[in-house]
Amino acid sequence: MNDKELFLKKFEQKLRDRLDDKALSSLHGDAAGNLDGDYGSTDYETFRSERTPKANSFYENACRISGKLFNLEPDKKTAEKFQKSLFAAHLNCTPSGVMSFTVLSSMILIIFGLFLFILGQTIIGVGILFLGVGAFFAFQTIPSLFERRFRAKANDEVIIGIFYIVAFMRFNSNLELAIGFAANYLSGPLGLDFKRILWEVENATYPNIKQAMDHYLESWRDENLEFLEAIYLIESSLFEGDNIRRIILLDKSLDTILQGSYERMIHFAQELNGKVATFNMIGVVLPILGLIILPLAASFGNPKTVWEIVFLLYNLLFPIGVGYFGFTIIFNRPGGVNSVKKPNIKNIEQLQKYPLKFMGKTIYLSPIYPSLFIGGILILIGLSPLIFHAIGFDLVLNDALASAFGVEEGDRPGPFAVFQNYEYIDQDGGYTYGPYGVYPGLLSLFLPLGVAYIFGTYLRTKYGRLLHMRDKTKKLEKEFASATFQLGNRINEGIASELAFGAVADTMRGTETGKFFSEVDTNIKFNGMSVEAAIFDKDKGAINEYQSELIISSMKIFVKANEKGPEISSKTLIDLSRYLSEIHSSSERLKDLLSESLGSMKGQANYLAPLISGVVVSIVSLVTMIMGSLSAATDELAAGGGTDSLSGFLGQSIPTYLFQGVVGLYITALVAILIYVVTNLENGNDTVFTMHSIGDTMIKAITRYSFIVWAGILLFTYVGSSVLGSLT
Repeated sequence: MNDKELFLKKFEQKLRDRLDDKALSSLHGDAAGNLDGDYGSTDYETFRSERTPKANSFYENACRISGKLFNLEPDKKTAEKFQKSLFAAHLNCTPSGVMSFTVLSSMILIIFGLFLFILGQTIIGVGILFLGVGAFFAFQTIPSLFERRFRAKANDEVIIGIFYIVAFMRFNSNLELAIGFAANYLSGPLGLDFKRILWEVENATYPNIKQAMDHYLESWRDENLEFLEAIYLIESSLFEGDNIRRIILLDKSLDTILQGSYERMIHFAQELNGKVATFNMIGVVLPILGLIILPLAASFGNPKTVWEIVFLLYNLLFPIGVGYFGFTIIFNRPGGVNSVKKPNIKNIEQLQKYPLKFMGKTIYLSPIYPSLFIGGILILIGLSPLIFHAIGFDLVLNDALASAFGVEEGDRPGPFAVFQNYEYIDQDGGYTYGPYGVYPGLLSLFLPLGVAYIFGTYLRTKYGRLLHMRDKTKKLEKEFASATFQLGNRINEGIASELAFGAVADTMRGTETGKFFSEVDTNIKFNGMSVEAAIFDKDKGAINEYQSELIISSMKIFVKANEKGPEISSKTLIDLSRYLSEIHSSSERLKDLLSESLGSMKGQANYLAPLISGVVVSIVSLVTMIMGSLSAATDELAAGGGTDSLSGFLGQSIPTYLFQGVVGLYITALVAILIYVVTNLENGNDTVFTMHSIGDTMIKAITRYSFIVWAGILLFTYVGSSVLGSLT
């Protein structure tokens, strides 16, 4: 140990002896967590645990538990592949844990499939058995999927990350401190990466920050080359003795990342048209074509078997396939800064609950209760044909309808004169199948409606009132480039930054920026706050209602620059205005390029998929009625001694009740996937808007679908019964 290390160790020990834990922790950074903080292992692990999504934590726990049950080691090549993805995605798992979870999950599915097969559910059992076999290979790709998702979200922060580093290095040419500044303020995956880089440097994994960054950037070479070029330009500025040339290199780095991002957006938009066409073909066209063919196939085979195939395809395989394809499109989206978070206000939980007034008081219920209540009633109505059959009440309804329509004993009742019936499927009368009939088909519409209203009501209630605040934030983002330019000019004119906010608020009165700056000014003048506290105070900070990454980062950069004096803060704000304008222009250009493709997907979710599927289900109800009538006619003909060559050739089709239930649930899932993909492509990681859009569109689309099916079943049944009646 040399003299320097010995001195530092003794000095650290004296500090620990004289200061308490609270005082020691305060040495890790200032009140805002701004600067020369400790980026050691504890800091990194704490940050990782706070920023890692819950889905990651669930997967980590599942792998850890599976590893404890039975520890399976993958081969060397697979282990290296797992380890690379786990490291890149910051997952606290081991390759053996991943393999153990994969084997355990696939075994559970295989055993469950075999159990159903033994119970007589042949097709579903075999389908789940094959699903378990496929899961063995699919679950091995989960680490790479987490890595791709993590990298896609990090890609959204690349521009703002470079922005932080450049803004900091304008007044402090120290790369390590600039990376630390960006790591503290980036709230997503890129900040986690920067934290780990600093942690590795502190723990001597790399001798200096430059080598650590160069090694990290190699993982971005094939995905975002502009990121590498921007960092290399920043590193080059460290070797410039002339301050003007140093600033030019820093500006060039940000221009490089902005221009590169713009070009990648253009290429992505060009490629998206083909992907959207493929997405529509896989998710909408092919499944709907299958809806027409499968009911006819059931008429010449076993409807129970065909229905089980329909269930496996439309409620398992197609949603998984469409969802996976949609996520791959999102993962390839070029980076941006369109990230709006939930507002940071005290009554945020109340705004996400359902207000219920009772005896003069307002009780705030979790949105899950009203959504379950509404959806539960609808699902119960949808299940009523099965419930009535179980208790024998459908026979009472059949007699009542027959009496109301004047059906004599021995007559064949029309489709509206019977509530429901169960048909013998095999020729020996081994079991019955159903429910067949118009009324069960109509009541089945309440099943997808119930599911849609459970999720839709929950999401609309939870995020509905936050949407107004989100819209305010988006307005502020549009105005913010002009606002920062004016603020920089006021400070450049000699006005103190504490007074400049009020001056700009007066000129921008009536705008969202005017309200934001006015609130900052009020906090400074009447609450005695500093500029930093007026903006970022946890209770009264003006930024609390405007949780935009763009605005938060801009204000943090301004606060940091303001510490260096008015000249630097003014220059920083004016440059900031230019960069914000370029970022906004790139974002709007991307929306313009994607408008055609995204408009097509929105149309599919809102109108085309519900409309086409509704018409197909209505036609299927007609086919079911016709095939049932033809089957009965051939049986009568054979019984009369005419011929027995047709006997058993035509059978019952899939009951409309079961068929529509499967299709309705598929359309519900398809709408949710389509809207999720569209909103993420259009607005980035905007949780409030995405969740509210899914809930709102799901309710509207399934309501349209239900109305079309309801009208179609009644119309086709009436026309079909009239035609069949004229032929007898």
